[in-house]
Amino acid sequence: MSNLHTPPPPRRSKPFSTVLYAGLATSALALFGVFLLAKYTDEYIMGLYVNYVLPAGAMLVGVVAASGYGVVSWLTGVKITRSLLAVVLALQLCTYFLAQYIEFESLHLAHADGTPVGFIEHFDAAARGFAWKDRDGKPGEALGAWGYLFRGLEILGFGFGGLLVPILLSKAPYCQQCQMYMRRRKLALVPASVPLRKIKKTDAAALAAYEHSQQEAATQGRARLDQLCHLATGADSAGFCDAIKELVPGKKQAAKLPSRLSVDLVCCRYCWSGYLHLCAITGKGEKVQSAELGTLSVTPDFARSVHGGR
Repeated sequence: MSNLHTPPPPRRSKPFSTVLYAGLATSALALFGVFLLAKYTDEYIMGLYVNYVLPAGAMLVGVVAASGYGVVSWLTGVKITRSLLAVVLALQLCTYFLAQYIEFESLHLAHADGTPVGFIEHFDAAARGFAWKDRDGKPGEALGAWGYLFRGLEILGFGFGGLLVPILLSKAPYCQQCQMYMRRRKLALVPASVPLRKIKKTDAAALAAYEHSQQEAATQGRARLDQLCHLATGADSAGFCDAIKELVPGKKQAAKLPSRLSVDLVCCRYCWSGYLHLCAITGKGEKVQSAELGTLSVTPDFARSVHGGR
């Protein structure tokens, strides 16, 4: 048991300055990469759109830029709150315009009479000069004032793309007592159907037999899940682990079935508070769907034993 974490002493809310510094660092690196790519390959990734409307390039760069917020938040246990999300969005937008200004300064633009070009003037010209490339990769006709629409979509894509990782992390299970994100461990996949088979629609007897097999497998799967829940409710960690081990040999086969039940352990690695997360999973590949079956609270001793026993 020497490898187990000991509960940390109660702590006040953690400052999120470290998270902000990390996010600003990755934002700067991402935008610097965009600048280098545009300079040496003439490819402006922020200007990539899907169906002329979705600013996919800006959103992708925004996700990469904000990765530092998510990674450091996860490692340090700083909770992503609404106020922190608002700060992240503001910083993303500020970082975008700062990068635009730094790029502008590096160009040393001037009019024919030698007077320097202002940043607002340059930004306006760049927005109005927005143009789609033709099939040969050559720029088409400038969109004029309509260019502001796509520049605005670019800014929004970068800003809200940067919120994707923090928003996902804000939904992650969190231990308020230890101020750390909980860890999730997949324990088992319970078969809840039989393999798919092709049966002729005209073969009524075979279809009826197949449907009966599916219903029977679903009933057996729920019975096995109820057994696991009963063992967990009774804090019988030894019996629970034995039941889980019985399912291990058929895990790969269960994953290929059209319907299966998943059992995950979500717990804090410090105080070991946690619960079982139960889901019904159907389909495969891109058509996978998951339906929540609920959660079941477990004792810290049970969570520690089950986690350490696997």
